[in-house]
Amino acid sequence: MLTKWMHALIDNLVKGGVRDFVISPGSRSTPLAIAAFLHPFSRTHVLVDERSASFFALGLTRAEDTLRPVALICTSGTAATNYYSAVTEANIFELPLIVLTADRPHELRGVGAPQAIDQVGLYGKQVRHAFDLPLPEETALPYVQHVAERAVLLALVEPAGPVHINIPLREPLIPELDLLQTGQPVGQPHQPEIEKHTQKFIEILSIPRLLIVIGPQLSLADTQIILDYADRARIPVLADPLSQGRRSSNDTVFGYYDTWLKETAIHDDIRPDHILRFGAMPTSKPYLLWSKGIPTTVVGHPGNWRDPQLQAHFLSGHPSQLKTVPVITHDISYLETLQRAEQTVQTVFSSLDADQLTEYNVVRALNDLTEGSLFVSNSMPIRDLDTFLPTRTPLRILANRGANGIDGILSSALGATYEADNRYLLVGDLAFLHDINGLMMGRTVPITILLVNNTGGGIFSFLPQQNLDPALFEPLFGTAQDVDFSHLAAGYGVEYERISSITQLKSTLQQQATTTRVLEIVTNRPENVRLHRLIWEQTNQALQDAFR
Repeated sequence: MLTKWMHALIDNLVKGGVRDFVISPGSRSTPLAIAAFLHPFSRTHVLVDERSASFFALGLTRAEDTLRPVALICTSGTAATNYYSAVTEANIFELPLIVLTADRPHELRGVGAPQAIDQVGLYGKQVRHAFDLPLPEETALPYVQHVAERAVLLALVEPAGPVHINIPLREPLIPELDLLQTGQPVGQPHQPEIEKHTQKFIEILSIPRLLIVIGPQLSLADTQIILDYADRARIPVLADPLSQGRRSSNDTVFGYYDTWLKETAIHDDIRPDHILRFGAMPTSKPYLLWSKGIPTTVVGHPGNWRDPQLQAHFLSGHPSQLKTVPVITHDISYLETLQRAEQTVQTVFSSLDADQLTEYNVVRALNDLTEGSLFVSNSMPIRDLDTFLPTRTPLRILANRGANGIDGILSSALGATYEADNRYLLVGDLAFLHDINGLMMGRTVPITILLVNNTGGGIFSFLPQQNLDPALFEPLFGTAQDVDFSHLAAGYGVEYERISSITQLKSTLQQQATTTRVLEIVTNRPENVRLHRLIWEQTNQALQDAFR
């Protein structure tokens, strides 16, 4: 019965669209691992560190331009608790992670059996649904098929998110192999039906000074629909780097708004009548502050309200509706106003010394790349990317902007860029150290790691904590780490290079990586703050002059 049970579960997951199974080795999960490994249409990835495995699986959900569910397998006990951070990220960022946790049989729960914890409802409100399967028996076989099919649907229906299947198993744990080597081909991910509110869309699209904002979580296809409509209607679009909108060359798309929104003197000039936002709230804090009080409509699913300002109106819908509504052409005067702001910032940025070894010039060096997927760490890297990455970038940009943590960054990057020919990670020293075991997977998945080492938490130097006495700031927030990254890289068997100039960085990036390589760029935290503020002074003055 164990063999039929495992085959029904794994085969129906594959039928529903699960191609990848990420396995954390263990004993109780033996039949799950074997069934996934032997399925003729599955791909399995084995990572010994559960936390790295979970974030790698999280990344795999975004390895393609459309979300695909990924299954994660572990043994009983504390192994499953190591998945919690990734499950939380999947919940907030709406990623279809299906967690399969092997468990002790019911009679061994709560009686002191080894490697047994209470796994029922382990992830609480972080999952869309949690199933606790019965023990393998013939009469319940249809239920297992139902759970597998339903888990995929629950993980993908908007808002997408993680699903937990807890699987109690008795010994013996070795199934028969013949049946497990058969199975159905990988199915196409479910495309949910979206409630349509065409008339409301038309009303909003008719507002004269309309601004469209596209945030994280949008697929490339959905972003392209929005950009195509905005270009024909001549509506300006602010594109968060994680929306993939900055790949566009349309003159209606803007990438430098994080900088021109810092200048409060021009806020009245650039204020729209209404904001129509697709996706999550953009990364930019200046946008968050500026948009507060501007009438805003957020388009999405009613189960997921993306409005941390608690002011927006909600419209249940989907970008695909823009293909069915008439194109309402707008007066270009508002578009031209924003173009003036964008060009002003572009002019200042063009005057900066591009060869100076700074954190923002590391981001600007990425503009010379012609293809690939770039994963960006939270904290300072995503902020610098948001500020300095222009439009027309050829890179696919990815990040964990759900819970915004620095845990699991390297493993997430390896998963999210798995299908790319050229893989890149921009990461700070603390986030890199936090997921150093991800380098084990890096030995088989080549990735170029741009490691910005400012010896600690550089982001805090831009926050109010910077005003604390150094005796408090450094141990609590600066948290300088005296680590020799060349030794760490050698210990994990990956290449290492110390970057001493932007010219060297650009030259190295032009060399296609065949193995994982760590490119360490050492910067100075106080100097980094000073240079950023100097740029803002220049852009603010230039914007004041341009709008005088």
